[in-house]
Amino acid sequence: MVPGLSRSVINRIIIALITCWLCLTVSGHIPNAIAHAQGQNYLYFRIGENSISARAEISMEGLNNVLDLGFPKGKTARRKDIKPHLTKIKDYLSDHLKINCQPQTCNLEFQDFSFLNTTFTQFLLVNYEVIGFQTLPDTLQVTYDVILPDDSSHYTNMVLIEENWKTGTFGNESNPLLVFNEPGLTQNIDLTSGSLLQGFTSIVKLGIEHILEGIDHVLFLVALLLPSVVQRRDGRWQPVGKFSTALIYLVKVATVFTIAHSISLCLATLQIVEVPSRLVESVIAASIGLAAIDIFYPIFRRKMWLIIIAFGLFHGFGFAQVLAQLGVTRQHTFLSLFGFNLGIEIGQLAIIAVIFPLLYLIRKQWFYSRYILRGGGGILVVVSLYWLIERAFDVNLQILPTLQGLF
Repeated sequence: MVPGLSRSVINRIIIALITCWLCLTVSGHIPNAIAHAQGQNYLYFRIGENSISARAEISMEGLNNVLDLGFPKGKTARRKDIKPHLTKIKDYLSDHLKINCQPQTCNLEFQDFSFLNTTFTQFLLVNYEVIGFQTLPDTLQVTYDVILPDDSSHYTNMVLIEENWKTGTFGNESNPLLVFNEPGLTQNIDLTSGSLLQGFTSIVKLGIEHILEGIDHVLFLVALLLPSVVQRRDGRWQPVGKFSTALIYLVKVATVFTIAHSISLCLATLQIVEVPSRLVESVIAASIGLAAIDIFYPIFRRKMWLIIIAFGLFHGFGFAQVLAQLGVTRQHTFLSLFGFNLGIEIGQLAIIAVIFPLLYLIRKQWFYSRYILRGGGGILVVVSLYWLIERAFDVNLQILPTLQGLF
């Protein structure tokens, strides 16, 4: 025991730390909003192996002003509102959004349009395919001055590479490559950078980042780590005698989990098996709590390996949804799968390498069984239940503001 501190004081400190950790855990699971700012228009490019697509995102307010479309201020436009003006809008865009890929010839071919509604404005999203070139050009010459020469609201237009496998760029929404703030300006995009090795390395890094930032996957791993340094004997948890005993058990668990999520990741990515996102996320949330409940009562017993396989499969479906959202596997599918899976395993090993030795060192301490094992297990059950309710019933419990108000 720490000199000068009674056990009751230590208890309160640990409970306070647990509560703070719970707040951070719940808040860390709130998704970030996509970065769009008022007074800005955007142009996103997706660079394929031998294809280029573009998406212009234009402020409806600015477009309404320069084209005099007659929409009431603050009105949210719908498809039927745009269709009578679509030819006028397309002609305007063809004058103010131009692509050149000399010495080859390329043009923008209109595909479709949709909307993006934010808290401050509405954007018209216009999708194009860049056509006409034979091989992927080295350089794209871009002119993007929509609204700039016709409106006094000081708009800024930004060009971003949203996706480029060879440079490891996926889902980029916030790092502009070019900025246009005056009419008539033409700027170049270099498409010669990047390689298969750079893309593969970036996907491995993406896998590492996902497992380290994916708090639900980390917590499931923690639920398996906590009892790895103890054994249940006569209904009580007792510390394991040898480091190798605990490590071998953990290696077996990690290997089975890895095999399971690797299988489902491939099946889902190749669209051989499809599982609803809501079900996947709900089962992942439940897996944390069920693994933690086993700390208090052996509900799985000899079926633990089957449970790890089952939960591993659902975690793999969760990983596949991330890849699909980012568009990582639209190119070099098998290389992408291997790189992302490798990154996940590196991330898992890093978590184990940090947490497992620490747990082993303190496994014999008086507080391990009561606070680390059971206390941690209790937290995992609460977090699991919180996420399960939110995901299964599609509700927001708003528990974080309540917890923060207690301190």
